[in-house]
Amino acid sequence: MGIKDDVLIVEDSPAIGMLLKSYLEKLGFSQIHICNNGASAISTFNDLIEQKKLPIVFLDYMLPDMDARSILTQILTLQPNARVILETATEKDDEGIKELIRLGVYQYIEKPIRFESLKNIIDTLEKEESFFQKESEQITMLKNAEEKVLEKTHEQIDFILKSTHQISHNKITNILGYSTDAVTSYLQKLLQEGKIIEIGEKKEIACNQCDSVKTSQVFFCPNCKGSNFRSGKLIEHYDCGNITEEQSYQDDICPNCKKEIKALGVDYRIMKNHYICNDCKEFFPEISTEYICLKCENKFKLEDGRWKNSTCYKVVNM
Repeated sequence: MGIKDDVLIVEDSPAIGMLLKSYLEKLGFSQIHICNNGASAISTFNDLIEQKKLPIVFLDYMLPDMDARSILTQILTLQPNARVILETATEKDDEGIKELIRLGVYQYIEKPIRFESLKNIIDTLEKEESFFQKESEQITMLKNAEEKVLEKTHEQIDFILKSTHQISHNKITNILGYSTDAVTSYLQKLLQEGKIIEIGEKKEIACNQCDSVKTSQVFFCPNCKGSNFRSGKLIEHYDCGNITEEQSYQDDICPNCKKEIKALGVDYRIMKNHYICNDCKEFFPEISTEYICLKCENKFKLEDGRWKNSTCYKVVNM
C-alpha cells in the first residue's frame, strides 16, 4: 500500500475541493475522492477500507450535516491507523482544534490552503512511511548485531521525540513496541545533554486488553449509540412544554403552540451546550464516550481502562 494510492477530500466548498484536487494531482495523486458532507464521506471511506485501501483524509472543520469530531471518531472506529488532515481557518490554539488533535488528527493545514503547506505535509507522510519501512527491513537484517540494533533504536527515539513537543515514557515504548534498559538509558543521556527535559508525571488511560496507552476517545449518542450528532442550543417553552433547537423558534414564535416567547426565565429558558442526534433526534446534555485502542482495536469504557503513570518529556534542543 503506497502513500499515493488514494485520497479522500471531505469539503463542502466545491472551489476548495477542486483546488485541493488540483494540488494533489500535481504531487502525483490520481485516485482522489471528493465528498461534500459527512455521511457520504463515511460511506466512501468504508468502501475504500473494504477494498483494502487506506486513504489519506482531508477533513474540513465545518460541514453541513455533522461536525468534524463526529466524522473523525467514525473514521478512527473503521480504521484506527487512518491519517486525517484537518483543514480549517480556525486558529490551532482553539480548544475545538486542540481536542481534535488529541482525538487523533494526524496533521493540521490552515485555510486558505497553499501549495507549499500541502506539499510539506505530503513530504512528511512520505518520509514517515519510508522511515518505518526502512527501519523494519534493517532491524530484521541486523537482529543479531546488537550494536547496530541499539543505534537504530536511538534513531527511532530521536524521530519520535522530534515528531512531538512532549511525550510520555509509556507512549514512547508503545510506539517502539518494546521497553528495555537501553531505551531508559538513552533518554537519560538526552536529559544530560539538555536535549529534552522532564515535565513531571503523566497519567494516561491504557487499554484493558493489551495495556497500550495509544488510545483514542470515541463519542456517541446515549440513546441510539450512533456517532452522527451535533452540538447546539435548545429552547424550552414553559407554556406548552416544547423543547426544540433555537433556530426552530422563527421570529420568537414557538413551533408547537405558535405563541410568541417574550421573557427569558419567565415563559422560556435557553438550554446551552446540548447535543442533538441526527439519527434518533434525541437531545442530551452529555454524550456517551468510550475508548478505542489504536494498537489492538479493543473498545472499552473509561471505568474499565487502566491508568498508567510515567515520566513526561519535552523536547528543547533536537
